[in-house]
Amino acid sequence: MNNLFFSIAIPFYFKNEYSIIQLKRCINSIRIQTFKNYEIVISAQNHYQELINNVFFEGIKILNADTENFIQGNVNNAIKACKGKWIKIIFSDDYFSENSSLEKISNALSNNKEKWAITNSLHFNKNISQIHNPILPFYNKYILEINSIGSPSAVVIENKNPLLFDQKTWMRLDVDYYHALFKKYGSPLHINNVYMINEIHNYQFSNLMINKTKKTNLLLEKELKYLCKKHNYKKLSPIILFLLKFTLKLKRIIDQLIFRIKITKTSFY
Repeated sequence: MNNLFFSIAIPFYFKNEYSIIQLKRCINSIRIQTFKNYEIVISAQNHYQELINNVFFEGIKILNADTENFIQGNVNNAIKACKGKWIKIIFSDDYFSENSSLEKISNALSNNKEKWAITNSLHFNKNISQIHNPILPFYNKYILEINSIGSPSAVVIENKNPLLFDQKTWMRLDVDYYHALFKKYGSPLHINNVYMINEIHNYQFSNLMINKTKKTNLLLEKELKYLCKKHNYKKLSPIILFLLKFTLKLKRIIDQLIFRIKITKTSFY
């Protein structure tokens, strides 16, 4: 009988040598956890052979995802190989903020009945060596247009016929996944004493959203039309969308101010 509590699913894509440094930082933040009942599953696109031949990654389940499609196929590849009771998704450029994170997550999951959970997030800017911009996540019914959860690294799901990412999505692969989880399981458990750290860097996929081209805007519109049809969702009017986004931005500014008052020192790896 398999008594694993967590499977930590890490989709990895090799872009440059710094992406290896990020992956190792992620792994180190797992290895120092006080809660030890876990396995690590890495699904690697590019550099698979180098990972399995590197002594640093001994004891880790490493999958070759070179034939998988895009980010969705990569993370799905990891999810399908997970054997633990719960799957904790972590993108390779993200990491745990403290060594008690898994223990706190396990305690929260054991004391509640929800089938999926979300944790807080912080952002790390390497250029200024600063951790900032907390996200205190929540699900909202307009999630397809307003991401109030953040990165998939904030998500934990029960490993019972787990949902996979829709490979027809693109930039909204995350919010589509959150909405699908809500439709299947209802509202998530918010584990409010755990922070995942997301690094802000130039090679992030989300950088396509900065200075968007006409082609990018057309693809985003096409994707949203697909999701509206898929989920029977009615697109918000521009005014309502603006007001809701403004409200979320204001909330995050307030969260940042409170975070600065409460947290005077936060360590990262």
